[in-house]
Amino acid sequence: MTTTESAATGSGAPPAAIPGPAGSRLLGMASALRRDLLGTMLDGFHRYGDLVTYRIGPRWERLGPPAVAVHHPDGVRQVLTNPQVFGRRTAGFEVLTEMLGAGLLTSDGDLWKRQRRTLQPLFTPRRVTGYTDLMTAEAERVARHRPGAVDLHQLMQVYTLRVVGRALFGDEVDDVVPDLQRLVPLASDLSLARSMQILRLPLDYPTPRNRRFRRVSAEMYAIVDRILARRAGVVDGSGAGDDMLSRLRAARDPETGQPLSAQEIRDQVLVFLLAGHETTAGALTFTLHLLGRHPEIQERVATGDPDLVRATVLEGMRLYPPAHTTERRASVDTEIAGHRIVRGTPVLVSPWVTHRHPGCWPDPERFDPERFLGEHDRPRYAYFPFGGGPRSCIGEHFAMLEATVLLGTLLARYRVESLDARMRLEPLITLRPAEPVRAVLHARQAAGRST
Repeated sequence: MTTTESAATGSGAPPAAIPGPAGSRLLGMASALRRDLLGTMLDGFHRYGDLVTYRIGPRWERLGPPAVAVHHPDGVRQVLTNPQVFGRRTAGFEVLTEMLGAGLLTSDGDLWKRQRRTLQPLFTPRRVTGYTDLMTAEAERVARHRPGAVDLHQLMQVYTLRVVGRALFGDEVDDVVPDLQRLVPLASDLSLARSMQILRLPLDYPTPRNRRFRRVSAEMYAIVDRILARRAGVVDGSGAGDDMLSRLRAARDPETGQPLSAQEIRDQVLVFLLAGHETTAGALTFTLHLLGRHPEIQERVATGDPDLVRATVLEGMRLYPPAHTTERRASVDTEIAGHRIVRGTPVLVSPWVTHRHPGCWPDPERFDPERFLGEHDRPRYAYFPFGGGPRSCIGEHFAMLEATVLLGTLLARYRVESLDARMRLEPLITLRPAEPVRAVLHARQAAGRST
């Protein structure tokens, strides 16, 4: 079922209203979305189609129009590739800016364009390939883990944090791992809760919630400052050194020659440190869990075929996309699939839902890496774990290399057995497991294998 086919306006007829669940009289769908975002949105798609309206808060026009979720790949492409029509000044991005500063993830307009121009050369495929040896060394460190029971998420977080720490700072960051593992889900939960408040007080108001929000942000910046201070005597800003911090300090806008300010470097480092480990750790955790539930697929992946290893990571991110939902806001009156979208409408696109669209993905809940082998005729935006359009993730090449190196290295040494049939999920700013992801690592026979 799609709303695309049912949205024809006819000759002069007003456009049909976008369907959606009513929710409660006072809160609309706010409680349902907060309680089970992924399940609520997937159910909305199955019940109402490719466009779904979600009212958040009471029926009061002054609160603005209800949110619209867009699930068909054509609509997703329209939202993500037209920044003049669908802007990022949403509640979610405003709150992330309060928490993480104005780095590449949260900045907008001319500031974002300057930052993107300045940082793009740091993430070209050729530049990222230079980190292969570092990633391989860290993957081999994981593969030296003793056989037995593990928490896959804990193991993958340590791996990705060490990779980001060494690539970013040329240094190990093991000492900050416990603090980040405590702060990241807390910051994410506080940000999500604040973004969904109907009345959001400025952070200057000393409410208990605001004080907690500001304290967590300050703790994360304190970690960044501690690392930067530790590197101050090593990195002089001349561009000497092969770590990303050296390159950040040496980077210049190719159009203006302007460097990043000290505050911009702090903001970028925080975003790279958080996003650079959190999303890839999640992708690897979910992929390994799936392989542990599908031993016949795991054995084929363990042969080391690079195309199959890559396809397996991509399929893991199809079923468990780390960036599960993204929000935009209509800057002008527009249309999607023949339906009017008024200025100010929050617009949601959800890889979690679109990656399960049966029109693009036969038997969508089945784990099948072969979907990503060979030719296919899927629409471009049937799959978008790294976003799309001009705001697509700058770290895509880095993340994919990091994930495929780890997967190939670990499966050459171990067979992974997942102990739980299902995982409880936390769809915070990124998708996380809500509890340890239990597995057993069984050592493979060394004969005939390269370890």
